[in-house]
Amino acid sequence: MKTITMHAIKKSLTPLICLGLLFPTLLAAQSIGAPPAIFKSNTEIMEELDAAARTSTSAAGVSVTISPGISVRRRMSGVLQYAVMHPYSVEIYRILEGSGTLVTGGLLTLPLADSPSEDVVRTEHGIEGGLARQVAAGDVLVIQPGTPHWFSQIDGEAIIYMESRVRISTAPIQFQ
Repeated sequence: MKTITMHAIKKSLTPLICLGLLFPTLLAAQSIGAPPAIFKSNTEIMEELDAAARTSTSAAGVSVTISPGISVRRRMSGVLQYAVMHPYSVEIYRILEGSGTLVTGGLLTLPLADSPSEDVVRTEHGIEGGLARQVAAGDVLVIQPGTPHWFSQIDGEAIIYMESRVRISTAPIQFQ
């Protein structure tokens, strides 16, 4: 017959005791769950863009913020389009509706215009050089910090795109 020592009993019970102590915590965490996703329907987004467009003639167009750094933006044709660069941030565009010509790279044409923030350098005079490409629904663009960009042409009434702007640097990055 095998003799069971108190040490052996404690050793075999330790995982069960730990699981017993941990189980209520796991159960509580599971019952709370992860926070719900941020959601805004296409109908809500379009209604908010329409409402904003009725009162705006901004060169930046109008936008609906989905969460910090994520927005859906509508730029209208027939309105001055600033050429801009963001020295601290990368931008990702996903074209949702419409089409146009987006110029990236090159140099902002001087003089520069007043800017609403330190992360927007802009001009009313376009870009010298750069690469002009036709963009349309479904296209994705990643614009690196310090890269001038500009919708030199918007086909039809407007172009709508999802814009993600993420600040990635504490020092300005400029190719200007």
